[in-house]
Amino acid sequence: MSNIPPELISDIFSLLPVKSLLIFRCLSKSFKALIDSPKFIQAHLKHQSLKPNSDMKLILKSHNLFSLDFTSICNKDSTQQPKELQHPLKHLNGPTHVLGSCRGLLLICNSFNDNGVWNLYTKMFRKLPVCDINPPRRTPCGQGPGLAQICGGFGYDDSTDDYKAVKIAQWYHPDDEPPLVSATMVYSLKLGVWKNVQDCPYWLIKEDNGTFVGGALNWIATEEPLVRGSPVILVGLNLASERFEEVLFPENLGKPLKSNLAELGECICLVLGYVTNARNQVLDHVDIWVMEEYGVKESWVKLFSVEQLEGRQHFSYLRPIAYSVSTGRDEVLLEMDNKKFLWYNLEKKAIKHARISGGFDYFESFVSLGSLVPLYGNGYEKIEL
Repeated sequence: MSNIPPELISDIFSLLPVKSLLIFRCLSKSFKALIDSPKFIQAHLKHQSLKPNSDMKLILKSHNLFSLDFTSICNKDSTQQPKELQHPLKHLNGPTHVLGSCRGLLLICNSFNDNGVWNLYTKMFRKLPVCDINPPRRTPCGQGPGLAQICGGFGYDDSTDDYKAVKIAQWYHPDDEPPLVSATMVYSLKLGVWKNVQDCPYWLIKEDNGTFVGGALNWIATEEPLVRGSPVILVGLNLASERFEEVLFPENLGKPLKSNLAELGECICLVLGYVTNARNQVLDHVDIWVMEEYGVKESWVKLFSVEQLEGRQHFSYLRPIAYSVSTGRDEVLLEMDNKKFLWYNLEKKAIKHARISGGFDYFESFVSLGSLVPLYGNGYEKIEL
């Protein structure tokens, strides 16, 4: 290959899946230098975003962590057995949780202070230092019921080419002044330190892990969590400015019983569940809204609605996962009740089951894109294949 221009080799390699690149990386010093270069890693990520889902895995958290090649799920004629992952935080005392997935990196944890960032494809792992999180003011101490929680997430700051983990501790007591106190800590993978940033001015109610879209971790939030019917808002923690910003909802949403966030095709999704009979609390249908341009209220569009499945078990929860590889944006993979996957065809407005074996009674799912993203510095270890 000595007669092939280096630029052409780089262009060809940038189209390959990570597994193939890791093999080529071992063949010569010049290939290794090319594949490890920041310029190539960014070019490879760009091609991955242009051909979404072609080198992607679906991570399932059940009694342990498992993975599925996304292309096999899109193959309607085959059924793949999920593969159990031998990850660096695996232990016998309980399942490891996934706190976030971004550009091929997973933030995994066993407990509040047992966290690490793992590249599933390159097997690089970096243990995070202990996060000492304290309230910026006194914690609530009034009488009566109160609330306390810890939220978090993981995302990418493109202004500094840095990956950041977030932990948010909140205490709410209506009898105290102020009723809500909060502490937000951000860990920079590049700098290797935790730091305190702006207090969160809202009570985060959905989800425990922020949804990363548009350079921000996003949650559904409220100002008065103990007040029934208190208005909810969409709030994002901008990872560049490290400040909280409100994102406007679409107009005329009515009164959904349930609301959740998801990411679909690099866009923020609003998942709203409605009931016709408030007594039985059974969802009548779910609307999926997509914000095509993050932060622009006018870019909200209702992508589709899913009605209850006739003759089948009623669902109480739906979440869009990803568009299909084979049909592009004509089909969306949905997770139902943390128990099964469904394909929704946007053109035919029809649903069918995705064929996945494994027999899990319950699972959470996460998307992991194939990438060569490094973990910066010397604070990582290599896990052998």
